[in-house]
Amino acid sequence: MEECTKLGILTQKEVYEIPSVLQNVIAQKDIIRKVAKKLAELKVHHIFLIGAGSSYHAGFAISYMFNRITKIPTFTEFSMEFQYLIYPILQKSDCVIGISQSGETNDTIESLNLAKQKECLTIGITNNPNSNLAKVSEFTIELKCDEERSVLATKTYLAELTVLVILSLELGIANKSVSSEEYNKIWVELIRIPDKIHSMLPDLHKEIKNKAVFFKSTRFCFIIGSGPDYATAMEAALKLKEGARIFGQAYSTAEFPHGPITLADSDTCILAIIPHEEDKRKKHLINLLARIKERGAKILAIYESVDSKPISESIDFGIKVPNTYIDLQPLIVIIAIQLLTIEVARINGLNSDEPKFLTKISNI
Repeated sequence: MEECTKLGILTQKEVYEIPSVLQNVIAQKDIIRKVAKKLAELKVHHIFLIGAGSSYHAGFAISYMFNRITKIPTFTEFSMEFQYLIYPILQKSDCVIGISQSGETNDTIESLNLAKQKECLTIGITNNPNSNLAKVSEFTIELKCDEERSVLATKTYLAELTVLVILSLELGIANKSVSSEEYNKIWVELIRIPDKIHSMLPDLHKEIKNKAVFFKSTRFCFIIGSGPDYATAMEAALKLKEGARIFGQAYSTAEFPHGPITLADSDTCILAIIPHEEDKRKKHLINLLARIKERGAKILAIYESVDSKPISESIDFGIKVPNTYIDLQPLIVIIAIQLLTIEVARINGLNSDEPKFLTKISNI
């Protein structure tokens, strides 16, 4: 058992560093504000967030906020597809933001070089200010994470999310597409997020340790959510594959009934990300879980603690996380999934620090 707890120790350490990392990112708000003002001055027509793996998921998660707050059409694309899908329609008035924790992801670097050929504004978000991504970008925003030694992206993923949240907020206020009231409300909550995560970690980790044993034999898991939670579901699927060798597949709540539900049976685990907002997203997901439960699937739900009443009779296991605004939910929910990955890996004798067949591009 003692040997088991040593597995994933680097990943765990880096998850516990997340509150201080987010404070470092928030402290850069003036730098990010300057970049946002440049975007506003140029009257950018479209924003393209590009990346690979977790960096793509971070862009996708906050693209919802960009569209809602800035009112600038914002799209996320895998950097390796950029040259085929986006480059043909790219205009000088567009902005391309490349996201890479190492700053050495070749496809992302090549995509920014293509964007420069069309005289687009280019921005790099990376943990390595001396990287090739930083060199090709007109502006660079650092993640300030120090070295991330585990192959799994945990603290760098949260840092990417936070940088993008701040950039969307500052761009929104710069181009007057968000009210001062909403801007201040979200900023106040964002500043609270590091303390919320710091406070929740010990109890959340203990709860997940107790429940991880129920997923010891899980080999296949569907992760479902909608809105920004869909992006979190995609990151969750990647984490389960990388760290716990569980085949995870993410689906939007509305898409799951269109075919994949036929695979939901007693051999399947469902991980549902339930929003606290009493809206169509929540109603549709609760109804879907009832249908899935009839097929005998095991259901784990992550939901916010604002829900004092039982979420659904269909749920077998529930994990509560602190409540926050919809735009910031990706920063909270993913912590539970990162910890779950570590603990499920441990009980199966796997080391989430160094997943089999994977390596990490050095970020320092």
